[in-house]
Amino acid sequence: MTLILTEISKLGIAMAADSAVTTREISPSGQFIQQVLKGVTKLHLIHKLDAGISIWGQGRIDGVSSNIWLEDFIRTKEEEYDTLSSFASLLQEELRRYIPDIDVSNPRFELGTIGFHLAGFVDWGGRLTPTFYHIHNGKSQVLEMRGEGDTIDPRRVNANHDVPPDIARKLLDEGKAFLIRNGDFRPFAVVIESLSKSFEDLANELILIIPYSRSLEDRANWLKFEIKTMAELYSFSNKASVIGGDIATLTISEDGTNYRPK
Repeated sequence: MTLILTEISKLGIAMAADSAVTTREISPSGQFIQQVLKGVTKLHLIHKLDAGISIWGQGRIDGVSSNIWLEDFIRTKEEEYDTLSSFASLLQEELRRYIPDIDVSNPRFELGTIGFHLAGFVDWGGRLTPTFYHIHNGKSQVLEMRGEGDTIDPRRVNANHDVPPDIARKLLDEGKAFLIRNGDFRPFAVVIESLSKSFEDLANELILIIPYSRSLEDRANWLKFEIKTMAELYSFSNKASVIGGDIATLTISEDGTNYRPK
């Protein structure tokens, strides 16, 4: 399992990812074994585009660890992409060669899902503006909310432009932020939404503002804190610690990137 977060705000783009991967194997005696391996790099800097990409879902692509496959793709395909759009399209087509179609009517279809957060800045009306692609198989809740869900085949990997620059600019001009979470996001949503309510109470009753972010680096550190919190909570639970290990962060602003692999 995993937990990756991408946030778009007036400060810029912040991304974070843990480094745990869950493997499931059958022992020679037929016993089902689950292991959680840590130290896998899921968040990568695309130097050519000053962009970031992170991965969730399946741990292998074409028989190779997904993180290694992605690193190789970024490097070897460099001559074939020069924009975020061309990178997203190229990744979509490459993944369709190796990721089998899923049956979305099967309750266990999520076992075959895979996805990538791709974020960076583009020129929009003469202004550098953040944009976000979610390249994945399965249904797209974002496109469905926009009435565009029937434009994709959910059985296949699609390069969904979840936050195009016009929508991003509208959100930012309204003072709003956009958070995308994938992997083991359901427990995360319950915990973080409960904490957010507590933080609102602290702000109203004690004028204690949490988080008090004054920079893009503060936002990246906050995302790191949220992932670390989930990892710690799992360590006290009845479930395996499917989130954890080193937590990588990446910030992207109009002035450039700051990638911290740990």
